[in-house]
Amino acid sequence: MADIQSEDLYALLGVPRTATREEIQSAYKKKARELHPDVNKSPDAEDRFKQVAAAYAILKDPDQRRRYDAFGFNRRPKAETHRPASSAGGRPRPQPGFRPADFGFGDVRFEDINIDAEDIKNPFDFFLRREEKRRRKKEREVSLKISLAHAYKGTTLNMVLDLPTELGRTETKRIRLKIPKGAKEGDRMKLKDPECVVILAFEDDPLWSVDGRDVSTTLDITPWEGALGSTVTFETPGGPVTLKVPTGASSGQKLRLRGKGLPQKPGRDGEPGDLYVTLRVVLPRALSDEERGLFEQLSKVSAFRPRS
Repeated sequence: MADIQSEDLYALLGVPRTATREEIQSAYKKKARELHPDVNKSPDAEDRFKQVAAAYAILKDPDQRRRYDAFGFNRRPKAETHRPASSAGGRPRPQPGFRPADFGFGDVRFEDINIDAEDIKNPFDFFLRREEKRRRKKEREVSLKISLAHAYKGTTLNMVLDLPTELGRTETKRIRLKIPKGAKEGDRMKLKDPECVVILAFEDDPLWSVDGRDVSTTLDITPWEGALGSTVTFETPGGPVTLKVPTGASSGQKLRLRGKGLPQKPGRDGEPGDLYVTLRVVLPRALSDEERGLFEQLSKVSAFRPRS
């Protein structure tokens, strides 16, 4: 990417030097939408987007903009081409000008900035997130899979962690980790001893799937439970629940149990998730003589014709 110090910041945004703050903001939003790498697939789109965001970060701030207008990226006024050394014979005295660090960029190298969709919302965010990502890179991360029951009820686990060291070796630590009620996929648990971050994930489960705090499953019912309607109690990772099956229920019908999904963590605002149950009508594999006779009788008296 071209050095930002060689660019005209106003030209990057496509505005005149007399542009108001509102005009600069409007131009930035337009440019950001056009150049965002998630939208613009040009090879240089990401670099151009970073330049535009950096330009806006400077021109949005009145003090930074005044210094840029007066000095550009130099340490002396634009009209001044040379200043002799001080009479003391030492180095030239520092002039009240501008350095990139003066704009709050510090040691930012623009080629290191990672951009994501949130950068359009606030141009300063990508600098803040960059520091957050840099900090996280130094943290040792360990993935831990937990059961859905652990997330519903909370638990304490005895664990053995194999942690990478700076020397490329592995450090083994035994810990007790408290999993809070309401834990969910992607939660980050920061530990002090050992210093690391445990990232939670759910174990694969053929019976249950999770989306945020909503939980889904499939429930088998008998033909007569579906036809006549019934009240069914079944086990979930959070304990037994009761479901009212409506009359005439059929396979594939989805029912919702409000508030029976993953709970919120203690002390947190918000509602618990919901439990979604997809019904599946299951026929008996073997029939007794009496059952067969009843089915045959039903076939003669029923007017139900699903294919007509």
